[in-house]
Amino acid sequence: MMNNSVNKWAGSATDLAKYYPPSDSNGVDGYIRISRNNIVQYMHRFIWKELVGPIPAGYQIDHINGIRTDNRLENLRCIPQAENKRNVKTRVDNSSGVQGVTRWSTTRRGNQKVEMWRAVAINQQGKQVIKTFSIRKYGEKQAFELACEARKQMEKDFGYHPNHGR
Repeated sequence: MMNNSVNKWAGSATDLAKYYPPSDSNGVDGYIRISRNNIVQYMHRFIWKELVGPIPAGYQIDHINGIRTDNRLENLRCIPQAENKRNVKTRVDNSSGVQGVTRWSTTRRGNQKVEMWRAVAINQQGKQVIKTFSIRKYGEKQAFELACEARKQMEKDFGYHPNHGR
């Protein structure tokens, strides 16, 4: 398979998903892009539109297994953007090693420095929920562990996908 920046394809969407191997990314973002009738688009979105139908406003096509180049129809699902955000990989700049858990510090009145571990998640309504645990009150290790436990509970409560943070 030639790995051009944008590949041209004239066959069916079903054949297209079979033709490209899951390792054949050609976009800098890790997705396969194709050109059809001089229109460049992501392959997973093209396959969904061709085989299932239109993608509603505010919805995204999610790769269930997290592999951006695995465009088999059984690996794709059309979900609201807020739900898709609950099925993401751990960020490369994550320093805690736990998805949604960060060490945070701020300065309050009187130049009092406050340091804590916090758990952050997005609920079903798309609102950010934060729980904080003071290092002064609990100590470094226990505050971190409490934040990790809180984040795991948030993931259950808010319906995060089991692959989230993989």
